[in-house]
Amino acid sequence: MIRPFLVLIGLAICPAFAQQRPNVLLLTVDDMSCDSVGVFGCKLPGTTPNMDKLASQSLRFANAHVTVGNCMPCRNVMFSGLYSHNNKVEGFYQVKDPGWPHFSDLMKDVGYFTGIRGKVSHSSPYQPYDWDAILDTLPNGQKAHMKDAKSFGVSTTDGIAKAKAAKKPFCLVINVSDPHKPFWSQVRGGGKDPYVPSRIYKASEVPIPGFLFDDPQVREELALYYSSVRRADDCVGEVLAALKASGEEKNTVVFFMSDHGMPLPFAKTQLYHHSTHTPWMVRWPGVTKAGAVDKRHMISAVDFLPTVLDVV
Repeated sequence: MIRPFLVLIGLAICPAFAQQRPNVLLLTVDDMSCDSVGVFGCKLPGTTPNMDKLASQSLRFANAHVTVGNCMPCRNVMFSGLYSHNNKVEGFYQVKDPGWPHFSDLMKDVGYFTGIRGKVSHSSPYQPYDWDAILDTLPNGQKAHMKDAKSFGVSTTDGIAKAKAAKKPFCLVINVSDPHKPFWSQVRGGGKDPYVPSRIYKASEVPIPGFLFDDPQVREELALYYSSVRRADDCVGEVLAALKASGEEKNTVVFFMSDHGMPLPFAKTQLYHHSTHTPWMVRWPGVTKAGAVDKRHMISAVDFLPTVLDVV
C-alpha cells in the first residue's frame, strides 16, 4: 500500500532530482488553528501575509490533519511514521529505546546534514538528540529567544551554512514557537514584550469561533492569540527570506504545517475538527503547481516520514 501523500503531489521524479537531492525544510508553527491562516478561511484580515504568499507558491491541502492534538506526540508521529500507540510516545516523556529509526537518523543515513531550531526535546523520544546541529544558539553565542522573529532567519542561515561547510544537502526543521502561549505581551514576571508583532489586533475586531462564547475575556484572549499568529507569520517570513538569500530556494522542498489547533478549549488536546485540521502546504519548485489546492484527498501527518523518504 502506498501511503505517502507524495502520490497526491502529482510527482514524477525527473532526472534532475535523481542527480542532485533536494534540500528539505520542514517549517512548523505551534498551536495554530488551520482557519487562522488567510487562505484557509480566516475571517480576520491580514493575519498571515507570509503564509498566504507561500500558499500562492505551493500545493496546499484543504483536508490535512494531524493525528494528535498535543505537541510532542504529534511531532513523534511525523518523525516515526507510526501512530502514537505504536511509537510509544503518547505524552510528554522520553522513551530511551523506542524501537524505530528517527527521521533525523534516516536523513543522515542518506547523506543529509540535519539541523533543528525550537521544540528540540519534543521532536525526539530519546537523549542525546540525534541532530547534526541544534540551532537554538545563534552564531554569536547567544541563546535565541523563542519569540524573536529575526532570530529565526539567523538560525536558518546558520543551518544552511553549516550544511554547506559539511558539503551536504540540508534537512532543517524550523519550529516557530508562536502562537503557543505565552501570547504576545504576556511576559513572565511582567514587563514589556520586546518582540512586537508586525500587527496587533484588538479585542473588538477578532472573530469568535463557534465553540467559544462571546465574552470580553474571551475576546481579549483571542486578540492576544491572533497577534501571536501574526508574529508567527513574521517568523515564517524571516525563515523564507533567509532561504531565498542563501541561493538554495529553487532546490529546496518546503513543507509547512501547524502541529495542532489553537491553545483554547475544544481545540488543543482534543479530537475535534479544530484540534487536528492543519494548514499543510508543500512547495517543490518545478514539481508542485503554484497555487494548486487539493480538496479531494485527506492527508495525515503519519505519512510525512515516508513521503520525505520518497522525495530524497
